[in-house]
Amino acid sequence: MQRENFQYEILKHVPDMRLPFDGDCVQANGLELPVAVINLPQRVDKWQTVTKRLASIGLDKLVQVPAVAGAQLPIEQISAFLGTPADGIDEPPRDHLRLTRPAIGCFMSHLAVWRWMIESKLPRVLVFEDDAVPAAGFDAARFRDVVTTAKTNELTFVGQRIMAGMAEPAANSGLGRLYYFNGTFAYLITRDVAARLLGYLGQPRIHIDHQISQALIAHRHELIASYAEPYFFESDWSLLSDCYVPLEQTDDADRDLGQLIDVTRKTLLNEGRALLPL
Repeated sequence: MQRENFQYEILKHVPDMRLPFDGDCVQANGLELPVAVINLPQRVDKWQTVTKRLASIGLDKLVQVPAVAGAQLPIEQISAFLGTPADGIDEPPRDHLRLTRPAIGCFMSHLAVWRWMIESKLPRVLVFEDDAVPAAGFDAARFRDVVTTAKTNELTFVGQRIMAGMAEPAANSGLGRLYYFNGTFAYLITRDVAARLLGYLGQPRIHIDHQISQALIAHRHELIASYAEPYFFESDWSLLSDCYVPLEQTDDADRDLGQLIDVTRKTLLNEGRALLPL
């Protein structure tokens, strides 16, 4: 198989994944859609839970993506991935954006899914993390409509946490433009969007949701993300995040993130963009 996607520097140090997929992606709800679920192999409990939850809404053919275990990565591979020495990677983070071993594993896992989609020539993939759960009042008909009419040049979030109201109000279609979000637990991505994101992201430097958000803002005239309102999925905090690492000096971290968010929101407002109220 031609590895043409290695034109993207960001993929060069991402573990290669050969995922179990025979091409049959017709779901029980009638959608013909590959569904990839990122799951650490040792978290069998989360895999069993997410498969039951997704089956309950007719998503019964799932591609299990073995999440990259950042804790097990050699320091040399992490440094190569980041493009900078990672000698302090095991120190407690002092800000909300700093990449930790689990966050690096998460970043790599999503990139691996995108690469798999491109190499497999799949037009689109619905991506979940294993703590995703259908939201209360999940509307199957509306979900089907959003998925089947999603634009090929947009990243579509079917579950999201909007940061500081940095999104435009949803239109009658139930979709709105999203600029800054937290969480990559439920989204629909196309080959076109994945290819452009891989070119825009640059060297990994912060958590993947923040880095995608910053790419959406930096390239807002070419790169578009939309969100569904009301959302279809949320993350189940009771399952305990595999990416969480306790912060040191939380007051400083909160202040720094707040300043970044404030400046970013003002940039969008100054352009005349209609954002959600705080």
